[in-house]
Amino acid sequence: MAGLLAHDMVGQHAGRMHGVPSTYNWAKGPRVGVGNHPARHGFTAVSAWGQVYEDAAGSPARNVRVSCKDIGLWILSRRTGRWRSANASKRVNGANYVEDFAGNASKTADLRDEPGGAVSATLGGGWNFHLYSIRGRAPIDPHDVGGVVAVYSARVIMDDPNGPDERHLARYLASAGADYWLDRYVGAQAGTVADVGIGKARYLTSEWLTLTMSTLPLRKLAKNPPTICLRGRG
Repeated sequence: MAGLLAHDMVGQHAGRMHGVPSTYNWAKGPRVGVGNHPARHGFTAVSAWGQVYEDAAGSPARNVRVSCKDIGLWILSRRTGRWRSANASKRVNGANYVEDFAGNASKTADLRDEPGGAVSATLGGGWNFHLYSIRGRAPIDPHDVGGVVAVYSARVIMDDPNGPDERHLARYLASAGADYWLDRYVGAQAGTVADVGIGKARYLTSEWLTLTMSTLPLRKLAKNPPTICLRGRG
């Protein structure tokens, strides 16, 4: 598992995401942001998120949705060396955001409950699907963060079960990440929020795939990994 977590933080994304400018420092591959140093910025809360995009060349599938579940964080204590789960929920919430996040513009997503606690949504036409936990931001001791891992699972499903099965035609790229916040309730504006890191974007299929982001290198993850259940790897 440590190797898989570390692999999601090196190299390049499996493909290019539609509408993401090449000048963005996460456009081509994963990277750590604030990482394990929230205290430097006065951050006292954290939240997990995921994002799903069409491939840069588009996605020909029409009768499809993206289904997501089991989002959450694992936070390593510097003092105790123990991991704890935070901001975790089976169901997810989310919205459609402009693909380059210009002005943080968003619109209400077409959310639908799915079996097993999953929630699905549609995307495209210049909008991604940005998802997050249904739970509030998790409080943290900013001086005690030794590592952060974000996870969630996603797959492609049919929009209309009675329509054509185009799941194999879907070209969706998904990645995981997390944000630090000044506190649990502050709104998003300059200086109040910054990302912990952004994981590798992978193509989704009709099988569940776990997307991850980690702030720790392989040697540290191998010595002390969090107890995460990983579903399928792409």
